[in-house]
Amino acid sequence: MRFALALPLAAAALVAGCNSEPAGPTIREQEEERARTAATLRGFDRAFGVPAETITFANQFGFRAGDYAADGDSYLSRGNPIMLSWSGAEQPNTGNFEAAGTSADRIERIAFTLSLTDAANAETAKERFTTVIRDFLGKYQIDDEGALDAIAAEQDADGIVAGTPMSVATASGEGDARTITVTFTRPAASTPAF
Repeated sequence: MRFALALPLAAAALVAGCNSEPAGPTIREQEEERARTAATLRGFDRAFGVPAETITFANQFGFRAGDYAADGDSYLSRGNPIMLSWSGAEQPNTGNFEAAGTSADRIERIAFTLSLTDAANAETAKERFTTVIRDFLGKYQIDDEGALDAIAAEQDADGIVAGTPMSVATASGEGDARTITVTFTRPAASTPAF
């Protein structure tokens, strides 16, 4: 009797399975699609459009940034400070990296921040910081065409680099401490303030 009851139930389950919605793309299919899309992008389109690769490139400079992941209503990846001048200083000059946006598949803001806390080695830190950003841009074959010279002068500046808005912003801290932040923003980005 149990066998006779089990057979119709199994047949009903099989028929129900035939009418279900098809499964979405597999993880492998999704990764292959991302790779195909990435292969068509160049310059800042690629930097903003392939977050995992952008984080990987930043980490090649030692930032050890985490995955580009949800952080409240936005997506964020923050690096760890890297030393940019004499490490024996009481408070060495450091640089940092951050990528932010409002969706998992697109970065809308890439920022590099230099924290100048050791005045004696500030010039060295600014030179190295500029080199790190230029080398990062070089991964995408982007030339800043001198826009990053504002870092050495510690001047606020706004401009366009390879069709993308860029800003250099300086801020004073305690004593001689100060920061210089270089930000690249995807055109028409809707990234909220962070």
